[in-house]
Amino acid sequence: MNAFECYQTYLALKQHFTNKDYDYHKYRGKVNASVDSFRNRKDRFFFEKIAKHPDVSGFLLSNIVTNPNSYVRDLAYNEQSKKTYVDWLKKKESISYHFTEQLKTLDNDLKTTLVPFSAQHPKIIREYLGGRVSLETLCIICDITKCVSYWEKQQLNDTIFDDVVLLVKKYIPFITYNKKSLTKIVRDKISTY
Repeated sequence: MNAFECYQTYLALKQHFTNKDYDYHKYRGKVNASVDSFRNRKDRFFFEKIAKHPDVSGFLLSNIVTNPNSYVRDLAYNEQSKKTYVDWLKKKESISYHFTEQLKTLDNDLKTTLVPFSAQHPKIIREYLGGRVSLETLCIICDITKCVSYWEKQQLNDTIFDDVVLLVKKYIPFITYNKKSLTKIVRDKISTY
């Protein structure tokens, strides 16, 4: 990937995670960016540095999903961005294991974990915000149970809740997992109680 393609990917991912109307997959990562505008940017050498990464798309995705307001300078020269990528890669490679381990920490009755109570966030979102459940686990549960549409109907009118729901909706298409296997695990946990 060259520096301009890196720039386009960066813009597309930032748009995807910050703009409700832009869909990275629908537009295949295309954004309005010209080579001339890229050449005139003072920060283009940061893109040149990132473009040398062996997994540019994964590196950008892992950091932008963690912090949608990431600035390219911070990504290029920050040790934390490298650590974020390595952690994301580990989760991605063993997603089923992490999912099943984190599912064990939730209530036995998964239904109560997903339902908002007294205008509070659902417990699964509180667990995510508290760092006890990863974004990937939250997304997989939401993808399997389709609870996001239910949550949106509840209209909690809370910016934190709205931001998390938007992040979940935007991140789900990037997650690959064994849907059949993990769906069975979730359904068993729901129907047991």
